[in-house]
Amino acid sequence: MFRGRYEHTIDAKGRLSIPSRFRETLNERYDSRLVVTTYDSCLIAYPLLEWQVLEEKVSALPEFKKDTKAFLRFFYSSATDCAIDKLGRILVPQALRDYAKLEKDVILVGTFRHVEIWSKPLWEKAEAQAAEEDIVNTLERLGL
Repeated sequence: MFRGRYEHTIDAKGRLSIPSRFRETLNERYDSRLVVTTYDSCLIAYPLLEWQVLEEKVSALPEFKKDTKAFLRFFYSSATDCAIDKLGRILVPQALRDYAKLEKDVILVGTFRHVEIWSKPLWEKAEAQAAEEDIVNTLERLGL
């Protein structure tokens, strides 16, 4: 599973190095294909196998329900296949970079079955807003 936080840079062409720890996880459990989409001011990169699990769940949703349509229009329609090249990088399309405000400094965050890709300034803002007390309350509510 993906865990940890890594600082990297994205170049002007949109190439982003995947941390070696994340590449190891991909090599051990998955393959070199990621599906990247938009979510909550950042990007989410799913290994293809995990994306397929999500697609199975989505296929069971009522197609014409308002919230399903909104999900498909925003989250699903933004999804892009991003293969990892020989140098361990992915090419992030411009539309996705624009959405997440990825310019140079980025933070890659392992979040169990997928990886979040944040612009460093937005990550710092989100991290500052996450009160430690909220995390403690969540852990308590989950019985952990």
